Amino acid sequence: MAVTIGYATRPLAGETVCGDSCGWWRSGERIVLAVADGLGHGPEAAYASEAALACIANNLSRTCEDLFADCDACLQDTRGVALAVAIIEPATGLMTVCTVGNIRVLLLCDSKDSRLDGGRGIVGAGYQNLVPETRVLAPGNVLAMFSDGLDQFPALREVFVEPGVSAKDQAQAILDHCAHNDDDASVLIYRHEF
Repeated sequence: MAVTIGYATRPLAGETVCGDSCGWWRSGERIVLAVADGLGHGPEAAYASEAALACIANNLSRTCEDLFADCDACLQDTRGVALAVAIIEPATGLMTVCTVGNIRVLLLCDSKDSRLDGGRGIVGAGYQNLVPETRVLAPGNVLAMFSDGLDQFPALREVFVEPGVSAKDQAQAILDHCAHNDDDASVLIYRHEF
């Protein structure tokens, strides 16, 4: 099965590392996507976001809720992160998404966009109200996960108009058009084609 996933990150101007991290993994019959935004910026924020992705990568068979609990424990000695995780079963289109903090998740379906909101808190310092959201994806649906370094409601559809543009190039175009200059920025794009 082909997978259409791409992401892009950009550090705050003047920084050498980005405090945001994106990752995706295929594990058996599912795909796990994650975006982590370390608190603040610079090396300590990057360390926290990379530690979150490492924790997820080592626990891919777990549920969204369990991944958040695992990360909360693993990140106790870091600044902590805002985090979004999506688990997708491509064969059925079943998707479960959880978020904590100011990572935003948008699902673009035909002409309708849905924002999937999450809980409050900081992964690594405790969080509350983690509520998994479940959706069934249809071919052509696009999931966008992005940090608060971008506009709250970026004009994503303008980027997706061009056919044949890779998800990585789409993610970079979103950063180029929608990222703020006063923060790290990241975006991950998943296009459901099954």
